[in-house]
Amino acid sequence: MNTSPSAARPGLLFLAVVAFAASQTFAAPIEAQDALVVRDGVLETKAGKRVGLYGVNIFQSHMHWARRQDPEAYRTELARIAAAGFNAVRMPLNMSFFMPAQGVLPDDPRYAETLEAHRLPTGAMAFYDGLVAEAARLGLYVIPEFHELPTDPYRWFAGGVEQDRGTGKPGTAVAWMAKADAQSKHHPDLDLAQTEVPKTLAFLARHWRGVPNIVGIEVPWNEPIGDITQPGPFAAIVKACADAVKAADPDRLVLLCTVDWGAMVNYMPDESVWKIPDNVDILFPHFYPGMHSGNSGETGTWSTSMASWASWLAGAGRPVMVGEYGTVEMHRAGYWKGERSEAQKAATYAASVAQWQAQGVQGVFAWAWQGGVDRDEATGRLKDGAHVLPLWSEAFPAMKNEPLPKARLAIVCAPSMRAAYGSRQDLWRIADALLDAQLTPFATVFDSQMKAQSGVLARYEDVWVITNALAEGVLEQVRASGRRVREFDRKLDGLDDAVAALRPPRPSRLPANVLAAVGDTSVALFERKGKGGTVRLHALPAMAKGQGRLVADDGREIAAGSADAMRSEGYAIPLAPWSATRLNWAPDAAASRQPD
Repeated sequence: MNTSPSAARPGLLFLAVVAFAASQTFAAPIEAQDALVVRDGVLETKAGKRVGLYGVNIFQSHMHWARRQDPEAYRTELARIAAAGFNAVRMPLNMSFFMPAQGVLPDDPRYAETLEAHRLPTGAMAFYDGLVAEAARLGLYVIPEFHELPTDPYRWFAGGVEQDRGTGKPGTAVAWMAKADAQSKHHPDLDLAQTEVPKTLAFLARHWRGVPNIVGIEVPWNEPIGDITQPGPFAAIVKACADAVKAADPDRLVLLCTVDWGAMVNYMPDESVWKIPDNVDILFPHFYPGMHSGNSGETGTWSTSMASWASWLAGAGRPVMVGEYGTVEMHRAGYWKGERSEAQKAATYAASVAQWQAQGVQGVFAWAWQGGVDRDEATGRLKDGAHVLPLWSEAFPAMKNEPLPKARLAIVCAPSMRAAYGSRQDLWRIADALLDAQLTPFATVFDSQMKAQSGVLARYEDVWVITNALAEGVLEQVRASGRRVREFDRKLDGLDDAVAALRPPRPSRLPANVLAAVGDTSVALFERKGKGGTVRLHALPAMAKGQGRLVADDGREIAAGSADAMRSEGYAIPLAPWSATRLNWAPDAAASRQPD
């Protein structure tokens, strides 16, 4: 029996119903001044405007779209993505279409004949150029990445015959990088990958040089596993790929897909956290609630686990984005083994976005359009819980909160304190307390980085240290750092006092059970403790001024009057447990009229 709060009491999750596909206005086309850069840990346009990337994965781009190369497919779906309020897509690619034989790139005379030999179409570059251009027209940024390498002789999308798998027949797919193991499973030949993947990524960087809506190139490829993730090989191939991209286009950003399915809950080498090449601009891990929060329980996942995990990625002081997340792996958690309700999926989406925005994550990409984030064909409304995602479509890109690299509090601890899989102890408990107090973002710095980088604490004002299991000499290093230091053992006695000491003279007036993302014209809310009830809020959109109204997406008027009064006196709003909603500012017509 499912005894979760949302399953036992159906209807408690407030489901905002909005026909975004019919009503959303597309963003302006992306032009040269909108190209993205990283300055002092912050993602912004060349013109200096902060930007958060609120996106989805378009996994069809390396499967059916790649094989059929029909522009009508991407035109239709990109328009729907933009209409739903997203401003970015992650574009998985099959490397087979860009290097169908070793050393053969699209500008090679042998390119077309090589693809034709595998019965594959030859117009990949024109197809993807069209996709990127259409995305720019709709105001969508694009991040290309190699989701598959030329390693599977039977992969249909690379020219193979799936029915021949296991029959002893030779495969016909583009698979020149394949290396079979003892079980006849195919993996990348690491020697070939080390030389050829950088060449292919460099070709893409060179081909799309100066295209403003290409955010950057992801390296080395999607979710690297196996021998390549050992520290030496991983560091070498990441550096080779990043250097190749920068040599082809010095202005192009490089995003790093970290090891261990991207989540690093099992295996977290320094090379995925802080020991990364200078040419890597952004960390781009993956996290799936349930799969990567198996010890949190439903309520622990929705309240805290994603925020705790995000802090692990802060050591490099660079932007962090989440390349994949969503509801497709919820079944891997024991507490979600039964049928997942739409309410549970909605809370999972909302909790992910709300926690990561609170932690200063600067981009999130749901998995996946037409495979997780689905829509009702009749109404255009997103379904299966994804209908809550557009609630953040204005606030997340506005990036009004501080990004993770600007965190002023660091938690120093041994990796064993990180509450892997969301165990409600150690670092998880600290994250929960800091979220309650609205004291995010915060960073985690592991002891290996402390030993290797003596000045790593210089960018923080306060340092908390969990003394259990620390490497020798690290505690003394923390004490000598000149920061304000508090020491804990893993019992965390005194945590409440430490949190209280961090509160600023004018602390946030948000209640502990609410996360709020403020945009220019809206505020997105998530009730993160399962309490519900009426709360008093003071959060208003940044552009709210004069007389006006706060209106929920379902049409309810929440408050009316002076924006200044609402900010100072607050307003009451009922929130159901684990609910997500958006409040929009509507200025009074008389106040907004311009004098003749």
